[in-house]
Amino acid sequence: MPAINRIIGTFSSTGRGFGFICTDNPNETDIFISSNDVNGALHLDVVECELKLTKSSKKQYFSTKSSDSTRPEGFITRIVSRGIPLLAGAFCAEKRGGYIAPMEPKIPYIFPLAPATIKKMGLVEGHLVMFSVSIEGQIKVADIFGHKNDPGMDIMSLVRQFDIPYEFSEEALAEAAALPQSVSENDIQGRTDFRKWTTITIDGSDTKDIDDAISFKRSFSGNFELGVHIADVSHYVPSGSAIDSEAFARGTSVYLADRVIPMIPHKLSNGICSLNPNVDRLALSCVMEISNFGEVVSYRIVPSVIHSKRRFTYDEVLELLEERWEEPWSKYFRDMRKLAGILRKKRMDRGALDFGFSEAKVMVDDNGFPIDIEMRETTAATNIIEEFMIVCNETVAQNFKNEPFVFRTHDGPDPDKIYQLSAYAGNLGYKLPVNAQGTTAKSLQRLLKDIQDKPAEASLGPVILRSLKQARYTAENTGHFGLASKYYCHFTSPIRRYPDLMIHRIVKDHLNQKKDKKFKDKLPEFCAHCSQTERNAESLEREVLQLKKVQLMADKIGQYFEGTVSNVLPWGFYVQLPNTVEGLVPLDSLIDDKYVYVEKQLAFYGLRRKKRIRLGDPVTVLVSKVSEADRKITFTLH
Repeated sequence: MPAINRIIGTFSSTGRGFGFICTDNPNETDIFISSNDVNGALHLDVVECELKLTKSSKKQYFSTKSSDSTRPEGFITRIVSRGIPLLAGAFCAEKRGGYIAPMEPKIPYIFPLAPATIKKMGLVEGHLVMFSVSIEGQIKVADIFGHKNDPGMDIMSLVRQFDIPYEFSEEALAEAAALPQSVSENDIQGRTDFRKWTTITIDGSDTKDIDDAISFKRSFSGNFELGVHIADVSHYVPSGSAIDSEAFARGTSVYLADRVIPMIPHKLSNGICSLNPNVDRLALSCVMEISNFGEVVSYRIVPSVIHSKRRFTYDEVLELLEERWEEPWSKYFRDMRKLAGILRKKRMDRGALDFGFSEAKVMVDDNGFPIDIEMRETTAATNIIEEFMIVCNETVAQNFKNEPFVFRTHDGPDPDKIYQLSAYAGNLGYKLPVNAQGTTAKSLQRLLKDIQDKPAEASLGPVILRSLKQARYTAENTGHFGLASKYYCHFTSPIRRYPDLMIHRIVKDHLNQKKDKKFKDKLPEFCAHCSQTERNAESLEREVLQLKKVQLMADKIGQYFEGTVSNVLPWGFYVQLPNTVEGLVPLDSLIDDKYVYVEKQLAFYGLRRKKRIRLGDPVTVLVSKVSEADRKITFTLH
């Protein structure tokens, strides 16, 4: 076989036996691998494959991707390396031995264990283990981390599966224990003193790690003076310390249904670093003078000491804005809301995207069992903090636009995806103008505004999201498409995001006129690492949320619900309920007609009865199956 037909790529399994091979080249089409041609490869393995040479396979593969649904096919010839070194699984006992069932739904196999291994490890039914599968297929159990019936083990299994660090080393805990409980006079030396300013914090009622505080007033010129004060974590976590090494490995805090896996020990995140009220705290402050047109007229970025006068929750601020109590504070927050509105209008005029989706949070009992789904909507109170953090991040990024820096960038969407999105929107009666370059942010903004609070929002909104690229950390600035920002960074959450901590160090080095000549060369690798840890954390958070939704629906089999068609795929369509629970209606369950999938319209058409099922349609479904192992819900169309 000619070498040109051999491809190295990553195998992406669907969990149904077959999958696709993706390469690093965006112009190369994904290769379809049937279940008979997987050859022992597991999800995310790096593999070598050969193309099945048909009349059009070369043309399909060695050309730019198109919207054509046909794909080249191949077969895997060898496994180069395992994509997941350690897998989480549950041990299942049998009469003559047993096997491990992986917890990753995209690995639809079981792995038998030799009786000697079972006896040596002391494995019993329900043990949760970490294990590896060699390229040759040999199974090795690394450790037992619990039992499936232990409280909280459902989430811990996912934490282990995603290889998220969740325990701090003795060295890191010792460093944390040695830190002071309060700010000393020596700590304050050389800092700008803002302790007499009226500084407050606004957070959720359950927030324990407070990153940011706000000071606010009208200046003599009639402009707004906004101070955004961010916890100075870098003062307590020097580069190269044990805490710093573990914070870098984590990259971010992870927020799950019944727990938080912090980036830094609680002694810091909830203690000396948290901007709690009525105590002195060290900060890095960005104080801006902002005009009535939303322009940052002047600013200064300084190490500081602050003293928060009061902690407010979002609900309290919302009540104050509606003048229910404490009139002096009502005026204070109404002026804040005015500035936030000015900043928001300026962003919208630039073409910033505002999805405005409600965030789903699963409420759990003391045993971690889900009891309800709470929808957290954006309010005037949350908008104030959002706009103030955005303008602060933009200001800091612009200040360092010519320096080695960590930018938060978001590239514009691919034209191909925008063409598809335009077609989907057109089928629902909405317009999205496109050209050879794709579309503008303002066109997407208009589409989002058109579907707001309409039935199409639940179905078309996620399609718009999927058409956009992911934001990431980069050493080179390319702007932020979604925010319509020329310069943007993450400066405001160093307790829970490592890039923010790194930026604080850059700011301090700049103020102290320190320069590391090798630092610029390290930035691309650093940014790639932080982007990857962010992806891992987001994936874990999504899987835990889905797990809890599945558990919530476990006792609702046989019940009917109203929902909306949220996605249409060749093997069926997904329906989303008002509480964001989503399930699949399989194509083979539609027995009233023979249905044909029409990809360009995201719809199914019945050949005999001419019934149409398309994206955004309201439907009634029956909960027919709930699988916690697969984290999937199956609906039947009523």
